[in-house]
Formats: sequence, structure tokens, C-alpha cells
Amino acid sequence: MKKLTEQFNIAAVKKGETFAIELSSNPATGYLWDVRLKAGKASLVKKDYEPDSKNPYEVGGGGKDIFIFKAEEAGEIRIEAVYKRPWEKTAADKVRRFGIAVR
Repeated sequence: MKKLTEQFNIAAVKKGETFAIELSSNPATGYLWDVRLKAGKASLVKKDYEPDSKNPYEVGGGGKDIFIFKAEEAGEIRIEAVYKRPWEKTAADKVRRFGIAVR
């Protein structure tokens, strides 16, 4: 499975393959990633969170959100991820864009 990150944001996959988008996150701050499909056809298969620490009792530590998508048809998929607190009406803290070529 191809893995896209904030540093590696372009990939190529085959129709029907899955790919993952991993984004640094810290839910204790109230910030959440809002991930949206902007072009192409892909379905979200799974969303997960993986803490940086292996200590299950650590409070407030960061980690990464993992979004797994399945490429549904050939073409270009564009995904945008916005990191912000959902209740605030301010601009996003971070915006990340991803491009996936599906053959």
C-alpha cells in the first residue's frame, strides 16, 4: 500500500488499490483533520489514530491520523486535508493537498 505524508504528497496506484494518507495530529488540542475528496473517485475505507508513544497511559501526546482510501476509477484523485478546531470560525492552522494518479 502506498503511503502519502505531509512531505510525500504525490503517488500513483492502480484502480482498486488502497493508499494511506498519514498526518501528524494531537487530538488533545482540539484540532482535527477534515479530509475531503476534491476530484476523482475514491472511497474512505478506514480512519485510525496511532499515538507516538507506546505508553497507553500517556495523556496529551501526539501521534498521527491515518486515512485509508480505495481508488475507484482511473484518472486523477485530489484530496485536501484541513487541520483546525471545528468550533472555531478562524482560518485553518494547516492545509495539505495530495495528488494520486490512478491507472
